[in-house]
Amino acid sequence: MKAGNKPRAKPHLKNIYRTGPEARSRIKYMRLDMNEGVPGLPRDFVKTALSKIDAEYLAAYPEYAVLREKIARHNSLSAGNIYLANGSDGAIKNIFDAYISKGDKVLLTDPTFAMYPVYCGISAARPLYVEYEDDMSFPTRLFIRKISKSVKLAVVVNPNNPTGSVISRKDLVKIIEKCASVGALIIVDEAYFYFYPYSVIDLVSKYKNLIVLRTFSKLCGMAAARVGYAAASHEIVENMQKVKPTYDVNGLGAFLAEKLLDRPGLIKELIRSAGRGKEYLLGKLNKNGIEHRAGHANFILIKCGGRAAEMMKRLSDEKHILIGGGFKNKFLEDYIRVTVGDTATMKKFWNAFYEIWECPKAVR
Repeated sequence: MKAGNKPRAKPHLKNIYRTGPEARSRIKYMRLDMNEGVPGLPRDFVKTALSKIDAEYLAAYPEYAVLREKIARHNSLSAGNIYLANGSDGAIKNIFDAYISKGDKVLLTDPTFAMYPVYCGISAARPLYVEYEDDMSFPTRLFIRKISKSVKLAVVVNPNNPTGSVISRKDLVKIIEKCASVGALIIVDEAYFYFYPYSVIDLVSKYKNLIVLRTFSKLCGMAAARVGYAAASHEIVENMQKVKPTYDVNGLGAFLAEKLLDRPGLIKELIRSAGRGKEYLLGKLNKNGIEHRAGHANFILIKCGGRAAEMMKRLSDEKHILIGGGFKNKFLEDYIRVTVGDTATMKKFWNAFYEIWECPKAVR
């Protein structure tokens, strides 16, 4: 019996490159490579919250009304402005599903969060790129000039990953209004908003083309829980709801997010803890004359004098510390990216980093 012809995927998918599942576990490493919340939520908070979960809770499909209300109050919005998603990544997918068709133009910066080009590829959309300036500042004038009636969606990540750069609220409003004038949607991705509190989320009721994205994966230390949200007009939320998978937000994650929002003091302490850790590492870099960029997110870029690949490999192999790097942009290629944690974490990183920094050798 012949097996028959093998199924064919959509032709345009052949141009999309995605990394597969991690070949190695990250569990035994100090994980400073993916901008997660380090070292995570306090153990007593997690233990107390999870103690409320019983078999009956696990047996039922999750309910989201309470979390939507709490997120809305957290941001001084109405529940109708809040769209829950499987991480902010899930919200991006649902925006593309609801609004972007084959051939639509999507205006992005280069670099940007890696999933925006991926979803352009999945949708067979046409990405248009505006490159960051060599000093890593946002290319405001050129970005605004590129917004036209042929652009369906524009995306600004603020603060940006991996540059850590920000764009002022004044300039963001100019971009939002230019998009509105030509009928384009605008995403302002605020994944790192707790580290840079100058948000535009309050404007979603004023501008009907604005979508603001948030996540619990960064400061809040809940990357494994996969909870994020979009804030937008009621109409945008309703359209996204039409393409939303059933119960895609994990019930345990939603429950943890509810409990965290009940503890605004804990969120403030997480912000202070990350700030202290960042100041510690910046102090060490400054004292030792090591060139770096602090940025406005939960990571620091360290310039390595041609040693970026060596530092990444040796920190991983010799110290079991994972960091980011390998950037394709010319102005970033000599940098490593280090996620900021609390002071204790940063002390461990610094001691390992400086030992290797002082003893260079070729990477094989």
